[in-house]
Amino acid sequence: MVDTQHPLTLLLNGSVGDREVCKIQYHFGEFGNYSLVVKTLSASTKTVSCDLVINEGPINSYLPILFAFLVYMGILAILIVGRLFMKIDPVRNWVYKKMNHRETDRLINSVECGASANIIAIWWSHEGARSSKWGNKRKRKMGRTKTNTELGSPNTTDSINGDPTLRLRSTASRQRLRFLDTFRGLSLIIMVFVNYGGGKYWFFKHESWNGLTVADLVFPWFVFIMGTSISLSLSSMLRRGSSKQKLLGKILWRSFLLILLGIIVVNPNYCLGPLSWDNVRIPGVLQRLGFTYLVVAALELLFTRAGAESGTLETPCPALQDILPYWPQWIFILMLEVIWLCLTFLLPVPGCPRGYLGPGGIGDFGNYPNCTGGAAGYIDRLLLGEKHIYQHPSSSVIYQTTMPYDPEGILGTINTILMAFLGLQAGKIILFYKDQHKQIMSRFVIWSIVMGIISAILTKCSKEEGFIPINKNLWSISYVTTMSCFAFILLLLIYYLVDVKRLWSGAPFFYPGMNSILVYIGHEVFENYFPFKWKMQDSQSHAEHLTQNLTATTLWVIISYLLYRKRIFWKI
Repeated sequence: MVDTQHPLTLLLNGSVGDREVCKIQYHFGEFGNYSLVVKTLSASTKTVSCDLVINEGPINSYLPILFAFLVYMGILAILIVGRLFMKIDPVRNWVYKKMNHRETDRLINSVECGASANIIAIWWSHEGARSSKWGNKRKRKMGRTKTNTELGSPNTTDSINGDPTLRLRSTASRQRLRFLDTFRGLSLIIMVFVNYGGGKYWFFKHESWNGLTVADLVFPWFVFIMGTSISLSLSSMLRRGSSKQKLLGKILWRSFLLILLGIIVVNPNYCLGPLSWDNVRIPGVLQRLGFTYLVVAALELLFTRAGAESGTLETPCPALQDILPYWPQWIFILMLEVIWLCLTFLLPVPGCPRGYLGPGGIGDFGNYPNCTGGAAGYIDRLLLGEKHIYQHPSSSVIYQTTMPYDPEGILGTINTILMAFLGLQAGKIILFYKDQHKQIMSRFVIWSIVMGIISAILTKCSKEEGFIPINKNLWSISYVTTMSCFAFILLLLIYYLVDVKRLWSGAPFFYPGMNSILVYIGHEVFENYFPFKWKMQDSQSHAEHLTQNLTATTLWVIISYLLYRKRIFWKI
């Protein structure tokens, strides 16, 4: 069996003198059967020919993706056509009548009772005056009990009292924030799909070391939009008069809950047997989200300045007026990056060259087999212990690494904080240029270009040869700048379609975005249970894996939609 992801070079050496006989480079296809035919053309000159014969042609492994795409496009077309038909009055009335004929009969009968209804209305006008005071108190209480916040999501009260002006303002606010939940939901759904297996396609798996795949995009995007939501949420709560001390308590509590859920509920070391302190994995996705949220939200809360978001503060450079008011936060973040650079490139690691960024194992010709991750891996093993970090890193597949390494380790968390802070900067832009769509989109473009230029310099536009390669396992600076470049562009597109032009409601990604913690924890906990997983007839089939993974992912979208309709949101 050979690898079909990359082109391979077959080198045949002679038994005498280790002389190279022939060399063939070929990109093999999946499930193909091949033979290497070696013939001696001339015994005197020792000329040998090597031919690769295809005994059985490979299959086209991408057809299931095409079929799945057509199925989903068909469903989308049916929904669009159905919505267009529902805009036709006779069709809409006929559908409502068929779906709820009892309600139609009740409305018809209510016409006959019009006289009595008028009498009741007159009586209610007198009684309403006496009960209005009690009713207003009850409405205010209801408004308070339905306020939700999730990882810094902007607050929106679901119950608005009878003032039509307030109702219109609330609707506008929800519409302005809808693109954030859409962005979050898109990142989450791709994350769920790749975590379930991604149809066993290599580009839906994490890159072994340097480079990017689809699976490497989603977590930093989720971190980015968390930072954006923090900015909007804290600004909203401070404007409503919440004290900083109270908000800091909420930040600490949410961070604690996220870290606790990550360690106890969503812990991959359950696969090694009953979970105990001897083998519990301390780092993780939720743990990193919790700590990142704590640092970025506390930083924003402690250093926020009155008038910065409204543009009333004077700045020496108008082009940087959405950056300069937050110079204390930027200095703190830059100090963190200096710490990351110093630890990564200057910390001595036993048995490894200083500044090593490689995968270890057989990488780098096997010279540093126990140096996986360099300083990042060493710090985790030193402070947390080998049994308390991830035991099966993605580098073990190609580079045959034997050392445990955690992609959510301590050192990489510094750059995760940077990613969330760049998302927070996007939130500052939205607040500073409120309702100025062109200004907001132009700033997003500028930030994307700046991040792209920094990435090009750090990587030299190369996968392996740059100063700091793009690496998800290390959460390198170039990885963060590249992902933020993509995130600003994606946020711009969603903002334009959902908020500016309102060409798209954000469905279906909006619904899981409103219940992101529930969907993430739920998909991890129920991963191995039916109907999210079942026994397949052919475990090597892309079609079966893709069907199973898409079914599981679609089920979570449906669940989040039903929860949205029931107004059920799990918030932390």
